[in-house]
Amino acid sequence: MSDRTLPAWLRLVLLVTGLMQFSFGLTVLLNPGAIDGLWPWPLSPISARLLGASSLVSVPLSILTAVVNRWSAARIPLVMLLAYRVLQVAVGVVHIGRFDFTRPITWNYFGGGLLLGLLLAYGLARGSAMGKPVDSWPGWLRGQASLRLGLLARAAILGFAGIYALIGLTLLILGQGGAWLWIEPAGAATSLTLRLFASPTFGLSLGLLLVTRAWLWREVAIPAAGLSTIGLTGSLAILLELGGLAPATALGYFVALTPPILLMIGLFLFTPGRAAR
Repeated sequence: MSDRTLPAWLRLVLLVTGLMQFSFGLTVLLNPGAIDGLWPWPLSPISARLLGASSLVSVPLSILTAVVNRWSAARIPLVMLLAYRVLQVAVGVVHIGRFDFTRPITWNYFGGGLLLGLLLAYGLARGSAMGKPVDSWPGWLRGQASLRLGLLARAAILGFAGIYALIGLTLLILGQGGAWLWIEPAGAATSLTLRLFASPTFGLSLGLLLVTRAWLWREVAIPAAGLSTIGLTGSLAILLELGGLAPATALGYFVALTPPILLMIGLFLFTPGRAAR
């Protein structure tokens, strides 16, 4: 089965995006107090660290996609990245009155997010017709190896995709009314912040769904790296702010367990038995 490379402009966009997200994500994860100068509105320490953790998932999704340079491995990461950007900008539009447009960071939030979303959407729509045809892949992508999940594993991943889609939809629609799903005390996070976290939740949900529909292991290799990354960084964020963890309901505690769940799924996809020669 043949494949295609990615156009040079898309690889450049992905590399720049990945490096920017690495700088922002690592800074905020390790120093949540820095969020005041890097984000358009205030966030609590735990929300800031989780935003940093969710930003770091873009690093493997962007940089590995650019380096691997194969369309078959790029499709799921591009969908995940696009979902994140579109929803992030959409949430900002819903709360447009909350933003101070005298601050450059606000223009970066909307202008940068919109531009990146348009570029990713174009790359996703035209990717199969751009680049050059190839029939070889980096060794770690395991070539033409099929993805072997099994009915139980596929059903479990699909189940988590559905759960996280519902969580994201609830946060997006209800805003402050969805605080019972959040990991902080009721009232600690604003509607804007709660809706913001719908975007990475939806992006991860879409990634999980598309993993269950993939046939080749190389299609899920980079998403698996992304899931493992958010699993590690998200778990670190929770551990660093364990004292501020106070979900209002049992479902809030389930949300707090999302990082280790995603880490287990990501590592599972990397186990040798998942690629069938």
